[in-house]
Amino acid sequence: MAMFDASQFPEAGVGLEYHLPRHGSKDDRSQEGLDPTVERILAEGLPHFDYVEFQPTHCILEPRLLDIGAQTPSLLHSSSLSLGSVGIAMDREFLHMTRRLCDKTRSPWLAEHISWSRFHGGDTQHFILPTLAQEVADTVVANAIELQELTATLLVLENAPRLFSLHDAQEQPEGEFISRVVERSGSGFLLDLDSAIATARTQGYDLNDYLRSLPLDRLIEIHTGHPRRDWDILRQLFASSPVKAITLEWDISRKTDDAELLTLIKAIKSLRPKALSWRGRDQQAAQETPAEGTQTLLKLRESTWLSVGPASFFIRDRQQDLSLEFCVTLLPLLRHFLSPQTLESALLLPGVLQSPAQDDNLAFLRTLVSHGVLLPVANQSQTAPSLNLWARWDAALEFYLSTRTGSHTPYISVAELETELEQKASARRQPSAFKDYWSHPFIALENPLLTSCAIAQPTLLDSLGNRRTSRTFSDQPLSSAQLSLLLYYTWGATVMEPNHMGDYFLKKTSPAGGSLQGTEVYAVLMNVQGFERGLYHYSVRRHGLELLSLEDPRAWISEACGGQPWIKDAAAVFVSTVRVERMAWKYEFSRALRVVLMDAGHLSQTFSLLATALGLGCFTTAALRDEMFENRLGLDYLEEPVFLVNGVGG
Repeated sequence: MAMFDASQFPEAGVGLEYHLPRHGSKDDRSQEGLDPTVERILAEGLPHFDYVEFQPTHCILEPRLLDIGAQTPSLLHSSSLSLGSVGIAMDREFLHMTRRLCDKTRSPWLAEHISWSRFHGGDTQHFILPTLAQEVADTVVANAIELQELTATLLVLENAPRLFSLHDAQEQPEGEFISRVVERSGSGFLLDLDSAIATARTQGYDLNDYLRSLPLDRLIEIHTGHPRRDWDILRQLFASSPVKAITLEWDISRKTDDAELLTLIKAIKSLRPKALSWRGRDQQAAQETPAEGTQTLLKLRESTWLSVGPASFFIRDRQQDLSLEFCVTLLPLLRHFLSPQTLESALLLPGVLQSPAQDDNLAFLRTLVSHGVLLPVANQSQTAPSLNLWARWDAALEFYLSTRTGSHTPYISVAELETELEQKASARRQPSAFKDYWSHPFIALENPLLTSCAIAQPTLLDSLGNRRTSRTFSDQPLSSAQLSLLLYYTWGATVMEPNHMGDYFLKKTSPAGGSLQGTEVYAVLMNVQGFERGLYHYSVRRHGLELLSLEDPRAWISEACGGQPWIKDAAAVFVSTVRVERMAWKYEFSRALRVVLMDAGHLSQTFSLLATALGLGCFTTAALRDEMFENRLGLDYLEEPVFLVNGVGG
């Protein structure tokens, strides 16, 4: 086992542990229903503390934490990954969200509990550690290692309170259990003193003996809600352990307590005064950047088009007889120049100069400039567009021609395809037909089979004849029953049928290529009875909504839809994406993208007819700013691109 290097963790100082206001508590919210802690930090900055610590899930219920994380030194502390759940994989969507937050906040490390909450069939909604069996330890270690790899962030593991235990003859002493888990996973240790005291009390441990049994040689962070009570312990820990941060529970909304807080923080820092030093926060400006031409606006030449493969992409230009191949990891850097940008702005993108591939990034930019792929905006061609039908559709033409079939294009039989798929599934199971946000708040929708709604158009022919695009909407909210019907009968599964590939075929009211149902839908709710405004993901598996953010969509939805001002007046908007892996697993050829587009069209028509039958106005638009939706929904545009938007209102 490698020696632990505490120097890789920067000195952080004394921080504030953020808590969401208690639900329904008037004391914890202002008259306008706003969180006074967040209000104060946004208005004045973080008072006295060196950093604020919050959970990724907090950003769902309090979206303004994202603004705080971008402008204030922050530590991320998760409590939702259930590292010790044996036989249950971590929530992949939550992991991706956590990675994005780590990148956005530049949190020097990520914290998580040595515990579990999820079990087969449910979730305790609270972290527990009832057993210290070796199987649990192995699971925590494996998940902790994976968590560090996926987030590219240092990890500290925290002791959880053991308020009860299941006695097991195979158990090891708790201190030994925690120490081995932390050491084997290569993590630092976070000591929560309140949890340690609670554990010692309920388990009958001597507190001092219990603390000495923990991996204090890896102690990076301390949590305490009662620093004066714990003063002697803190003094000993600072003297003997490589502590980098101490996080306090404190209510900063009461400014009358500021003097007391400042005195307390000074006293804590006197135990081991250190300067705040954040990895990467202010280092970019010190990096070497090209001295010449960095402020010139450059843009991707309009005659350039791209061809993207699984590991590389090509930049081609018919006018210049140009064909260049690059690693697909450089694609986001190229994408930066779809609009006029400076080289300096590209070099300041997250991770460009600090990446291990820094030299490759710089060489890539130089190559683009030298080949004229990036041109100064003033030098872009001003010639009139060609009258040729495809003149402005270079990329579309390439896709069309490369997926066009000929008179003798071979196709395999259904039986041959099924045999091929079963062989493929034996090596790698079919990607799941479901996407779930297990760690996010879930709201079940009404049973659509029991829901009664007024039907304005009694027959299919009536709906077909009366369907129109609506661009004006009343203030009448969408009912929860109407929302349930729209989601279920458009995107919901009427049949879930197990298949031989290790997953399910989902049957919906619209056809889908290969029964793969590649489309996912996200609900943007703005005026729906019983639902707060925000972003949600529709869970096909559970027929309900998984909350992604409570940020008011009306502030940005029209801009994201190409500046169409009337869209913000709709009651709800539904964003359709496609999970590329579902289609690509079965269909290993580019023509499958045609099927994906058809799938989205089928669902859109079903939605329009259903909305018309319910007497609602509806619309469909593809005039989207894809990147805005990708950022809001946390999507990787190569894994789950956005295709179209449907909307509805009274």
